[in-house]
Amino acid sequence: MLPTKERLTKELTVQNRSGIHARVSTMIAQRCKDFVSEIRLRRGNAIADCRSVLDLLSLGASNGTTVYLEAVGEDAAEVVNAITVLFEARFNEDEESTRNPVNS
Repeated sequence: MLPTKERLTKELTVQNRSGIHARVSTMIAQRCKDFVSEIRLRRGNAIADCRSVLDLLSLGASNGTTVYLEAVGEDAAEVVNAITVLFEARFNEDEESTRNPVNS
């Protein structure tokens, strides 16, 4: 018997100040390596493979942008949960800013 392919979509809002930039794209791509589902992030008509940093960067998603996470596969629910946690934690932006303070 073939595994069931679950299809889930979740609306997310980019809450971190810098949007989906290189560090954030890398965090998403690295997190997605743990899953077998197809994982995409959509902004309007633009669709990015969540395992590709360049695809994610090409979305141009800045602070306040609404994106849609789409996962298809046997672990779709786990994927959606894991990526939602990153978005809700604002990609650890506050921790990053205290480790690398900007000199005035």
